[in-house]
Amino acid sequence: MTKKDVDILILDDDVDLLTSIAELLADTGYTVKGFSDPESAMEFAVDQTFSVGLFDFRLGSVKNGLDVVETLEAMGAKANYVLVTADVERSTQQRAADLKVFEFMRKPVEPQQLLDTILRALESNKQLEAA
Repeated sequence: MTKKDVDILILDDDVDLLTSIAELLADTGYTVKGFSDPESAMEFAVDQTFSVGLFDFRLGSVKNGLDVVETLEAMGAKANYVLVTADVERSTQQRAADLKVFEFMRKPVEPQQLLDTILRALESNKQLEAA
């Protein structure tokens, strides 16, 4: 098994929220890389590996978080994805399920709930790699 370049790839167009989540996860011991736009995140993912993608659904651009998941999966990224959103539309939830998103979390997310979900996603990713 190869060492991942980062544990968690974060994508959120809200820079303040992105920074606070990245600090929370880094303080917990994770290797984190954060981006505020989908293009930069996808460019990073071309050459790097990560275990968990933590993406906001609404990104203030043409692409949303599920578009990014779909693109990364098509590129062959082997990761679990956690989407965080205030969007509760049934079609969004169905698309997330179709893309096998690990967890679909509703905003606002409590820090401990986020940490617990990330830990479960990382453990699940390790089991996938071992299989």
